[in-house]
Amino acid sequence: MRAFVIALVLSAAGAPALAQIERLPAMSRSERQVIETNRAIQQQQRDLRQDQQTQFEINQLRNQFQQQQSQPIRPGCAIGTIC
Repeated sequence: MRAFVIALVLSAAGAPALAQIERLPAMSRSERQVIETNRAIQQQQRDLRQDQQTQFEINQLRNQFQQQQSQPIRPGCAIGTIC
């Protein structure tokens, strides 16, 4: 019984020290604003990269279409033959 009381007293004495170690200081308002701003900038960068990729693909398709339109059509040639 005496050992149990000693163990209880020692564990109670160590609890506040453990609680202080585990608890992190609260994040300040300015720190939260910085984090939110960084997230917004990262999202804008992702959106910009996606827009650039889309524009690149549109330009590729446009160039392919223009090349197809600029090739002369030779009348009298069957498909798959050399004229």
